[in-house]
Amino acid sequence: MGLIKPIGTLEKTLSKTGIVRLAADHAKQIIDSGQYDLLKTYVEMKRYEVYIKTIIAQLKNHSVAQAQELRAITQQPTVAPLGPAAEAGESGVSDSFANLPVPTTSATSLDDTDDDGADNPIVRQNTINYNSGSVQITKRTTYDFTQDAEWQRLTTEIASLKLQLKQREEYLKTQEDTPAFTQENVSVRL
Repeated sequence: MGLIKPIGTLEKTLSKTGIVRLAADHAKQIIDSGQYDLLKTYVEMKRYEVYIKTIIAQLKNHSVAQAQELRAITQQPTVAPLGPAAEAGESGVSDSFANLPVPTTSATSLDDTDDDGADNPIVRQNTINYNSGSVQITKRTTYDFTQDAEWQRLTTEIASLKLQLKQREEYLKTQEDTPAFTQENVSVRL
């Protein structure tokens, strides 16, 4: 048994809960086996965490465009072929659809196998489903409130209150009657 499952070997129909259970079981096996230096293994897993999070961030940036393109392809209206009357311009229907480019894209699995078509995406409006996972295209609106005088006043007041609170906390740390709790944590710096 390796420490982690290689990419592409997790059962594709596992739900998030199933994946968490599988990982917990795997971690228990690693701990119970006595074969590993757990502190060294923990540090190495933190290295993989940074590695995988970086890959995920990069893939997310590029997959957004692919998801939007896939949605656009699957949601293009189908236009009936133009007849002789339409070609002559008599129908009044715009033929500008004929000049639209037809984008091409495909989603491929990690191992490039197409065993039963399960790796093909199913697109419904703003959701693309792969096996038991889905990708959702969402919109988020952000507002710039900095032009509002009252918002600026409140923000300044909040910053001032936070500073006062921090100063009060520093003062209270010097007082003997302030309850204090000590807790040990393990942190990894790479």
